[in-house]
Amino acid sequence: MNKFLLYISFFCTVSLLISCGEDRSHEYYELTSGNRWIDEVLEKYYLWNDNLGSVTEKDYFKGEESYLKQRLYSKALNGKGDSFSYIERKDAAATRVNIDHKSTYGFDFEVMTDPLGTTAHVYARVLYVMPHSPASEAGLERGDWISSINGSALTVNNYNELLNGDGITLTLSEVVLSDDDVQVWVVKNDVTIGASHFVEINPFFLDSIYTIGSKKIAYLVYNQFSTGPYDNSSETEYSQQMQALFAKFKAQGVDEFILDLRYNTGGYLSCAIELSSLLAPASALGKSFCQLKGNGSSYVEDKTYNFSSQMANNLNLSRLYVLTSTYTASASEALINCLRPYMGNSNVILVGEKTFGKPVGMEPFDDDVHDFIVWPVTYYILNAKGEADYVNGITPDYEISERGIVSHLYPLGDEREALLEKTLSLIAGSTTTTSNIESFKSVPQIIQTSLSSKSKPGIIINNP
Repeated sequence: MNKFLLYISFFCTVSLLISCGEDRSHEYYELTSGNRWIDEVLEKYYLWNDNLGSVTEKDYFKGEESYLKQRLYSKALNGKGDSFSYIERKDAAATRVNIDHKSTYGFDFEVMTDPLGTTAHVYARVLYVMPHSPASEAGLERGDWISSINGSALTVNNYNELLNGDGITLTLSEVVLSDDDVQVWVVKNDVTIGASHFVEINPFFLDSIYTIGSKKIAYLVYNQFSTGPYDNSSETEYSQQMQALFAKFKAQGVDEFILDLRYNTGGYLSCAIELSSLLAPASALGKSFCQLKGNGSSYVEDKTYNFSSQMANNLNLSRLYVLTSTYTASASEALINCLRPYMGNSNVILVGEKTFGKPVGMEPFDDDVHDFIVWPVTYYILNAKGEADYVNGITPDYEISERGIVSHLYPLGDEREALLEKTLSLIAGSTTTTSNIESFKSVPQIIQTSLSSKSKPGIIINNP
């Protein structure tokens, strides 16, 4: 329904309520206030405000989440649609801390169909375990396959029990070769994890320096573009940690850098600018990092954000290796895209899987009346050349999927770990392939991942 007919319908409904002898129009306004405010936000600030989904007058009585979904542009991003804009309740926002404000078992995982293709069972594979967490204290390790929870087979209905609770016993399985050389599942052991509790999800998961010949190679596993433990725009705790970490790298004289973003689903634009300013060639400092292009209305101002002009711990790199996966998204992709104009496409080298594809940013809108915050997509995030050609993801230069590895995954930072091993061999000038990949015979279907709850969808635009 177009806006004119919608207003006529709205006017007729209110007039009918008044003409019944009792003025009940205030009830209508109260019941539809939230969705009418959503309309106001979208019509002014939404990136695709000229392609809002159609609604009828009765749709104004829907819940805000359903109403917003109906209004989003279904053909945005080359037909993928807008799956990023969303509603956040203020009570949830007030208590948000990374994965869970109250408690977590402290490990990330992905749930998938049987990669052997021999059963209808689902399995969860541990991607990494947070230090000082119930999972790490119980001995759970990266690469462990979870087949059962408290004696019941893992299913699409109970995998949420892996997130938090009063304690849990997991049955771990592994793949072995039978006597006739067929891959089969066998039960390995049980692991009992104690009650979940708050675990700070520090984005600086791991850092190392490797020496190969005359080269010193820095390696950083950076899992979220967040500002601090509460991930508020005003926090600076993680910025201080980032500066201290790069001061160490600079003092060690590193000349190659491996940035592991395979589990980084995004976060704040300001964090991406700071990290990029530490990695970029010194000649890029003070120049355009990215351009924000909005809907062209008078309510939305296009913006340009620059690399920091002063960055004492800048490493002045001419080349960067980035480890990626299908979870590498949003601010992670912006870092890759926005460094390329200054390093050159061939010098931002990706090893891993194609990235997710989120070339857009979003901002929060709230007021004093409603109990929710609207997070609409408001900008395209373009690099200094005006490019953001990764709606369908950024293709790696060297494709490796750890999802297909049969053997137990090596810990992150271990030089035998598949993506790191390949990258170190590239830096060393070796042409050998990775030595530890034995693939499953079928490609599993990913059902869910705990990483989806780690950050808001889309780049969070704040004031860098």
